[in-house]
Amino acid sequence: MKHFLLSLTMAVMPMGAFAQFGVVAPLHVSGKQLVDQGGHTVVLHGVMDTPNPYFNRYRWGSACNDGTVAACINYFDKVFGAIQNPAKGTYCNIFRLHLDPCWTNNGHASGEADISKFSADRLRKYLQTLYWPIAQKALNHGLYVVVRPPGVCPKDLKVGDAYQQYLKTVWGIVSSNANFKNNSGVVSLELANEPVHVYNQYGQASSSALHDYFQPIVNIIRQNGFKGVIWIPGTGYQSQYQDYASHPITDGNFGYAVHVYPGWYGASDKSYDHNTFIRNFQKQVPVVTSKPILVSEIDWSPEKAGAGKYNEFGQWVASNYGTWGTASTSKWGNAWKAVMDHFGNISMTLSSNEDYVDIDAFLKDGTIKANFNENVECCAKACFYWYYEYSKKNYAHKSESSSSSSSAGNTSSSSSTTTGDNLVKGWGNVNDVIPAGWTAVDNGSQRQVGSQSRGPRVMQFYQGGDMVTAFYVREISPDKAGYIEYGGQSGYTLPLVYGEYQLNCNVTAWKGNPYVKVEVFDPTNTVVASTIVKANGCVNGTKSTAIKGSTRINLSFYSMIKGNYKLRFTPVADAKGNGGNWEEALVGNVGLYFKGNPLAFQNANTVPEGWNILDAGQKVAAGSAASGPRIFQFSQGGYLPTGLYIRQSDASKTAYAEVGTVNGYGLSLKKGSYNLSYYAIGWAGNPYVKCEVFDENNNCLGSQIIRCNNNVGKSLNTNTYGASYGVVNFYANHTGYYHFRWTPVADAYGNSGTWLEVVFGHIKIQQGSASAKSMAIGINDGTTTAINNAVESGEKQDVWFNLQGQRVAKPSRGIYIHNGKKVICR
Repeated sequence: MKHFLLSLTMAVMPMGAFAQFGVVAPLHVSGKQLVDQGGHTVVLHGVMDTPNPYFNRYRWGSACNDGTVAACINYFDKVFGAIQNPAKGTYCNIFRLHLDPCWTNNGHASGEADISKFSADRLRKYLQTLYWPIAQKALNHGLYVVVRPPGVCPKDLKVGDAYQQYLKTVWGIVSSNANFKNNSGVVSLELANEPVHVYNQYGQASSSALHDYFQPIVNIIRQNGFKGVIWIPGTGYQSQYQDYASHPITDGNFGYAVHVYPGWYGASDKSYDHNTFIRNFQKQVPVVTSKPILVSEIDWSPEKAGAGKYNEFGQWVASNYGTWGTASTSKWGNAWKAVMDHFGNISMTLSSNEDYVDIDAFLKDGTIKANFNENVECCAKACFYWYYEYSKKNYAHKSESSSSSSSAGNTSSSSSTTTGDNLVKGWGNVNDVIPAGWTAVDNGSQRQVGSQSRGPRVMQFYQGGDMVTAFYVREISPDKAGYIEYGGQSGYTLPLVYGEYQLNCNVTAWKGNPYVKVEVFDPTNTVVASTIVKANGCVNGTKSTAIKGSTRINLSFYSMIKGNYKLRFTPVADAKGNGGNWEEALVGNVGLYFKGNPLAFQNANTVPEGWNILDAGQKVAAGSAASGPRIFQFSQGGYLPTGLYIRQSDASKTAYAEVGTVNGYGLSLKKGSYNLSYYAIGWAGNPYVKCEVFDENNNCLGSQIIRCNNNVGKSLNTNTYGASYGVVNFYANHTGYYHFRWTPVADAYGNSGTWLEVVFGHIKIQQGSASAKSMAIGINDGTTTAINNAVESGEKQDVWFNLQGQRVAKPSRGIYIHNGKKVICR
């Protein structure tokens, strides 16, 4: 127990997100696992919740109607920022969304199993205006979404009964909805909640009843074109699945949704043998060995003095800290974790967001901490530790992307997902308003924030589609400004730090065929990144339609200057950005996300996100790695406490590490002079390393070769003092995307070799004079003139290098390195 407490305390300290954690890439079922498009195994961990005033403790309102939709969506947007915030110790990557019947019922029902008040029209309406916006907020926060139907099952179900027809209707509507269908790779469906008994069409117990009840629902979903994962429930409140072993569902992309609570499967605080729990679970859920499992409800907290309550079986149970299940982490909880770790294909969602995070503390002042007073015996504190540990493995990876640096900065069609909080404060579900924080310029004049009946403003589209709300912006004439901008108003600034960011948004045409220019301004009010795209789709000047076919923009950029940035969206006439007359567009789903600093190597034994690494001609996938190129951490520090290990193992094959060419990780630089510096050390021997800078067209703007004068003898239990220092000065002749490459080479001429092993890092990119620092093929003491060991003493005497480390045949006027000394040629 003491060991558990100690490790738990250490693990929940705020830490940076792991290289790929939080990616929301399409998933499918392969064997018993969920996998992404690259075949990586994915196991998900998160929470569930329901947009119900009572279960949300009336934090956003007390009624389920049009007047509370915006408040409800904003509440969940905040919740998602609490449960998926690796910087503050929370590592959820799935959210179970209940299509709560308080929104879909017409009138008061006798209970959640009463479907007599169900309204298909209300489901269609709130699917567009409430449920999908909540799901979209979750996806934007790096959370997969699993959807369960409104309410719970009646105690007894029979093939062909009214409840089966109800489920057919519900899933027929959901699976036909364009938003859910188009996002079926990241949104999954759980067919029913807690069936107890399921009988055949004659009301008899039958091993085929479960199959016959849910197979027709699966068929309807597939006929409607939904291709995502479907989660199939069992009986016994989702604890009995033996009948599926003999009568399996027929489908190519499904798993089973299971519930787990203390006292079930023969396990409790009085019976918590790990192996017994594993055997009992497999006995009741034999499909665990053949299909992925989602435990969509689970929680626990220990008994405490109090009045007690009745559980879902009508049994009296002692009171606890506020969960359905009563047990302690050190007994039942650790036994459950042993079950998950044994099978390796069990995802889980806690039964409420309050089973994980203290929501009231977060809403009060932004504090993120485990609920139940951080009691280590409760599920919240335990899952702070477990989810952190699980975030290191079995997560989704981004899809492979083009290696061209022009696509690294921005895309307009492919999806790209980020993690953490949206730095742009949402404008909510408003209509005919210029929201706070936004500057709207129309026909050369700035418009006032607040209600507006005409001109630039946020509009609400009740039919939904790609955007539920969108900001209407126009350029009336080419000689008068028309744009919207975020980041320039007090209380709504964008104070960015060093690192990679991604700006996401959707744009479509209000009328005509406009283009939209998107720009990012740095603290010097200079454009650091921009793109111009055609605004596809058109609503033809009406709000009473669904927005479809809009253009998705994913614009990445690198922040080199700390300070306040601004985002600007301008309608233009063409792809060159020329002004026009009455260019009218809609902008929505605006999000700005921090993606970490790809130049800072942090997590040992991982291949860093944002890097394109080739090893013996083969691309190395980002993520955990036990061998080959990866981040090394040296126990005794030095110039390279952490560094990226790369190698040339075969002289006939390509090997290098490159940053700036991976989609979504563009290194955007303004026009001007720069110096790129780094340290490098030999893993073994004394290899050379070539550093090069390229523009979008792969033109080399500067290069240098340095010798690694020291090595660490293939040991991480050492320091890296004495690492060689390199710097490449270059000039960026326009604002655009650039990329940097490091290649192990055999000599000062850049020749290839075999088993050349280098560790490099401590990378810095600074803007300034191109001659701010001199090159050193060896070590630079940090002054502007220190040149040491420019060439090896055994080389020919008449060897000249320029300040980029490039060998020159005959020097002209300028400063050169000649036989290890700086020489000025006049």
